[in-house]
Amino acid sequence: MVKVKTVSAVLLMISLLGLSACGGDDGDGGGTTTGADKTGTTAKEGGEPILIKTHLAPLNARGESTGEVLSGSTIGDSAFCAGGKFVDGPVKPPRRSVVRSFRCPGGTLTITFISTPPGVKQRSDWKVVKGLSRFEGLSGGGRMRGVLESKGEGGRETFTGTVTR
Repeated sequence: MVKVKTVSAVLLMISLLGLSACGGDDGDGGGTTTGADKTGTTAKEGGEPILIKTHLAPLNARGESTGEVLSGSTIGDSAFCAGGKFVDGPVKPPRRSVVRSFRCPGGTLTITFISTPPGVKQRSDWKVVKGLSRFEGLSGGGRMRGVLESKGEGGRETFTGTVTR
């Protein structure tokens, strides 16, 4: 029992250190944690932390979810998808699975996550599905969260995790 508490305390401290190291909050309400993804890969084991900040636009006339990648998004020490856009494929019931393609200068990164119903806090695991061009061979994932903006202006999302090449 003592070993479990010690391991839990160490993991909590690592998470808190990751939060404090990210700093520089721009007030968008998005958290910035890094660490182990669902495959157990950590940045220390050869992966790179990833942070993707997005602005989700209101649904367009065709009912599609689109948006843009915000500044401050990174893979490791490099900017991620500066000036990039994204589009979501149709939400697939019953799990509300979303496939999102980030269209970036030099490549496309496709991820998947679960969308929550309207009125429920958006939190989900996410994972890389496919990478093209400069993102080819990228794998990994992490956690995401989203916050709706007032007056139907869309929302902001933050994807954090670890990826390997």
